[in-house]
Amino acid sequence: MRVIYLSIAILLLSLPTFAQGGNRGPQMDREKLQAARIAYLTNRLELDTETAKVFWPLFTEYDNKKRELGKKYGTRKRALFKDGTRNVSDENADEMLGIYLEQKQAELDLEKAYLGRFKKVLSLRQVWRVIRFDSDFRRDLFERASRNGENRRGPDDKSGR
Repeated sequence: MRVIYLSIAILLLSLPTFAQGGNRGPQMDREKLQAARIAYLTNRLELDTETAKVFWPLFTEYDNKKRELGKKYGTRKRALFKDGTRNVSDENADEMLGIYLEQKQAELDLEKAYLGRFKKVLSLRQVWRVIRFDSDFRRDLFERASRNGENRRGPDDKSGR
């Protein structure tokens, strides 16, 4: 058990390094972040080995579909705003609002479907924790990356980045 907690602690302490990018390729960073996320959620969800074997492939499938939705709708949005969002026409803005609502509905439908599938593998308490702790992990990662970005700039940096 100590080994598991030590591994999780090392992964979590390494998150700022993962978020910085560095010389590694983006695929390697994504894999390390995914490993840290799995360790974080496994610990928080208190998954035993057998449950984890069933849950993680299902969660990965859900996560991939969610990412695909983001790419699909992101492509449509970028196509509308080739010249930026500052001088958007009312027609494009209306179409963008439609795409936004369509994306939110698709994400909601996906989440409903997978929460139902998660309930077959996890307790209701664990299903709730999946949503809550995954959100916590993303927020913590974003905050760490933001702090690291601030720390890399000097006190006299007025670039406003």
